[in-house]
Amino acid sequence: MNFLTFQSKAEVIDKIEAHVGNRIITSYDIETLNPDAYKAILAIPDERVRQEQMAQYKEQALNFLIDMNIMEIAAEKDGIKVSDRDLERAINEIAASNNLSMADFEKTLKSQNLSLKQYKYQIKSQMILRSKINVPQIVITEEDILNMVDEKQDEFGLKDTYDISIITVQTKSEINQIISRLKKGASFEDEAKKYSLDTSASNGGALGFQNATYMPIEMEETLKKTKVGSLTKPFKYKDKWAVCLVKAFKSKYEIDDATRQKIREAIGEKLFAEAVEKWMKKSKESVVVLRANEKFKVK
Repeated sequence: MNFLTFQSKAEVIDKIEAHVGNRIITSYDIETLNPDAYKAILAIPDERVRQEQMAQYKEQALNFLIDMNIMEIAAEKDGIKVSDRDLERAINEIAASNNLSMADFEKTLKSQNLSLKQYKYQIKSQMILRSKINVPQIVITEEDILNMVDEKQDEFGLKDTYDISIITVQTKSEINQIISRLKKGASFEDEAKKYSLDTSASNGGALGFQNATYMPIEMEETLKKTKVGSLTKPFKYKDKWAVCLVKAFKSKYEIDDATRQKIREAIGEKLFAEAVEKWMKKSKESVVVLRANEKFKVK
């Protein structure tokens, strides 16, 4: 073999970034995954910044391409293959459902820093996963729903709320005197108007429904221990002493039908994600991946 032939083969080998099973990922594959992003990085004038961002881009692109190839190889072993025709049809349907031409659709993707090539990989992976992963039909229990409420209560806008009235005074002695009169039948509203230092005094101390999340911890802890229709024990509130009348309570677990359905869907998505993660982990163990910088890159 002469030197030119050897040099040519070395250059070809040098462009291979990874072997994934019997497939290869080249530098060209990485550069063209998102060509606009790649060109933008090349145009960065500061060499240090340019090199750092380029290294980050290449690492992320390579990891993405490795995962996509592993998924395709594992799916094909299970008899699942998404044809180019099926993929194009799916992309066209997505564009059409958004009332976009393909040209406009690509522009929309670019505004999200996505290339059409990246998006096709993503849609193809979804098509594979939906074909491969069948979340078993399980009974979603009330406990499952309540656990999801705890996990994602902010996302679903579910909070414990209390309908309360409050009286605040300067000293503990004063609040104890007020509590004593209230227990003997005095009107909470009248006591609030006469003695409360809170801004709600003119309204008889009424605060309406309050979100427990935004209460001082002393108030929240006291309210948790108080039954509806009862007075709280005296507690410190904004450097003063206070007592509340708990008029009503709505638990974050009181869920309407629409929210309950959303929660059930979220549980299903969580199960799907767990199944995907398990399948991908198993697939990665069955597919040999050799990265050029780790094993065989020509120096």
